[in-house]
Amino acid sequence: MEKTEYKIALLIDSENVSPKYIKSVMNEIAKYGRIVIARFYGDINNLSKDWHRTAQDHAIKPVHQYNVAIGKNAADMAMALDAQEMMYQEKVNAFFLVTSDSDFTPLAVKLREGGMHVVGIGSLKTTTQAFKSACNEFRYFEYLNDDEDEEEVVPKNVEADKAEIDRTIKGIIIENGVDNRIQLSRLGDILVNRFSDFDPRKYGHKSLSSLASTIQGVMLNQEKTTTYVSLKPSMQKEEIMNEIVEIIQTNKSKEMMLTKIKQELEKRHPSFNYAELGFTRFSKLVSSIPHVLVSKNAAKLK
Repeated sequence: MEKTEYKIALLIDSENVSPKYIKSVMNEIAKYGRIVIARFYGDINNLSKDWHRTAQDHAIKPVHQYNVAIGKNAADMAMALDAQEMMYQEKVNAFFLVTSDSDFTPLAVKLREGGMHVVGIGSLKTTTQAFKSACNEFRYFEYLNDDEDEEEVVPKNVEADKAEIDRTIKGIIIENGVDNRIQLSRLGDILVNRFSDFDPRKYGHKSLSSLASTIQGVMLNQEKTTTYVSLKPSMQKEEIMNEIVEIIQTNKSKEMMLTKIKQELEKRHPSFNYAELGFTRFSKLVSSIPHVLVSKNAAKLK
């Protein structure tokens, strides 16, 4: 399936965005389609020379607004009104809202209701979950940076986050694939639909294929122009069943809690997944073993 080539409106909240990110933002937009409208909003007199120079370099039109009312941001209001007017004019079918301001959450919702594809770009530290969820996709400035001189951003709890996304990807392959196999592009679409801010760069990878290739028990293969992601053939069911019996036998009473059995199996086989063997629950796998009886979350030899 061909990827949609969007006609894009780029709207930048310049008062809350550093000009140093604009080059990376433009590079990101190029992956989606063609910019039809590009504007930045703010009190032009208060913007730095860097901002003016950056806007000129990338042909981004300034929209000047004085903040004449206390507690009201005229630039924000102008940006929201312009966006809705553009939507009704039907010159574009996608919006890039470059801001970390949660006040633009209703605008993102309105644009999506109008059939627009909305991509937000903002700060990792200050963007609210509400604004991220209101967008079809969300990208962080910190992961777009192409400047090798800039310090690399290392997310907190990256190992835990990586383990979680690995489990999620395996689950998607099982639930949405055919014979535990799915197109890479389809996998990416599902991930973005579930998590608007999904980005392989959060996990230290430049692409989804690179991220997927690091997951234990997952493999990629190319068929003509299509890349597929699939689960590696698991151990034979009989072999796993025999190991479960061995684990139970190590207990003097020949009885063991299911959670303990599962933990022991995962120590031996970190990529173990009972779903790959055709079972919806671990208890059903254990119950299917001859000479093993499951009762009250425990298994014992008959």
